[in-house]
Amino acid sequence: MYKVVFKVFSNNSYINSLRELRKAGFIPIYFRRNNGIEEYTTLYNSNDINEIKEAIVDFAYLISKQGKSGGYDFAKIYKVEDKYIGKIAGGSLGALLGFQFAGIAGLILGTLGGIFLGELFDIEYGQTLVGLVNWPTQLVS
Repeated sequence: MYKVVFKVFSNNSYINSLRELRKAGFIPIYFRRNNGIEEYTTLYNSNDINEIKEAIVDFAYLISKQGKSGGYDFAKIYKVEDKYIGKIAGGSLGALLGFQFAGIAGLILGTLGGIFLGELFDIEYGQTLVGLVNWPTQLVS
């Protein structure tokens, strides 16, 4: 699995590009807009780096239709190792706290929430930088 962080110059457009990310095959996790720069944190479920680069070009094409562009750090690609420590710890801690505060229903919801937070922890701390992709120059008009 790969994590890709995009930096997009929005050119004063208030439309986000989450739909285009999904069309290109990415799973959006986090979105932030700051001074005309949009930052998207996504996951891509594949082990082939060439497939990810093709999806990045597809996403660049889709957002270029909206008048958006990128810079020298358009996409940062991270390889995410599949670890289970965060999911196990988060699920068990969530189950204990949920049961303590809300009984059986809290146990179930705490387990699910803990597994989700544990997955985010595993993604954040089990990653290594693979590469940096510039804005595709063939898409600039």
